[in-house]
Amino acid sequence: MVTSPFEKPLVLRVLLTGDYAGEEFTAAVAEMKLVCELIERPCLKSAATWLAESEKPVDLIVVAQSRPGQFGAAAIDALRRAAPLAPLVALLGSWCEGEMRSGSPWPGVARVYWHQWPGRFQREMARLARGELSAWNQPLTATADERLLSSLTGTGAPLSGVLAVVSDFSEMRDWLADTCRRAGNSPVVFRRPPGEPLERFDLVLWDAGLPPSDLVADYSQLAACFAGTPIVALLDFLRSHDVRQLTTSGAAAVLGKPVLAEDLMGAIGRALGAKEPSS
Repeated sequence: MVTSPFEKPLVLRVLLTGDYAGEEFTAAVAEMKLVCELIERPCLKSAATWLAESEKPVDLIVVAQSRPGQFGAAAIDALRRAAPLAPLVALLGSWCEGEMRSGSPWPGVARVYWHQWPGRFQREMARLARGELSAWNQPLTATADERLLSSLTGTGAPLSGVLAVVSDFSEMRDWLADTCRRAGNSPVVFRRPPGEPLERFDLVLWDAGLPPSDLVADYSQLAACFAGTPIVALLDFLRSHDVRQLTTSGAAAVLGKPVLAEDLMGAIGRALGAKEPSS
C-alpha cells in the first residue's frame, strides 16, 4: 500500500493529461490519486484551457506519453503559458526510452519513465510541498545533468540489513554492493544463485540483465535459494509484462536500469520495512 510521505496533511493539486490510460501508467495514476487532488484531462488542448480558466492553481502538471512524438512541443508550450508557475514533468512509456538519442524530446521538461515513478513521485512531491528545489521545479534552462544532481540528496535514512547481491556482471555487482554499503547495509555478492538454500539474508538484490525468455523460471530458481527472503529485481529494457510476471511470482519490487541510488534505496527500504520479523 502506498502511503503519503508528508509529515502533516497537505494535499497538492496535480493536473494529469495525455495518454495515461495504458497499462504501463496504471500504478502511477493510482499513486497520484492516493496522495494528491488529481484533475484528469486526457486532451492537452482542453487541459491548457482548463488551466487558463481555473481560479485555483495546480502544484504540478504531468503529461503522459506512450510513444515518441505523440505530443508536440507546441502543446507543451501551451500548457506552460496557461500555468507558468507550475512544474511540468513527463511520464513516459517504454517506447520513449530511445527518444533522447533519436527523437525530439520536449525541451526543459523533467522525464520520468513509468517504471521509475514509484517512490520518485512521492519523494519529489514531498520536496515541492516543503518548498525545496527538486528535479521537477528546475528552470527551463536546466540540463538533464543538473536535474539529476538536484535529485541526489543522499540515500535517505540509514538502512541495516544483510543483503545478497546476485549479478553476472562485475561492474553491476560492485556498484550495487558499494551503494548498499554506503547506506548501512552489509552486502554479500554472488555471480550465480547459490547451490543450496540460504536463510541468513534480509533481502536479495537480483540483477537479471536483459529479461530472458524464461524469466519466471529464473526467478523461481533464485527464490528457492533464498526461501522467504524478499527479492528486488533489476532488469534492462523493462516492460510492463515483466513487472507483472515478477510481482505475481512474489518479487518485492522490480526496477528498470539504469537506476538512481535513491530509487534503489527506496525500494530496499520498503521491502525491508514490509518484511515480517523472524519468529
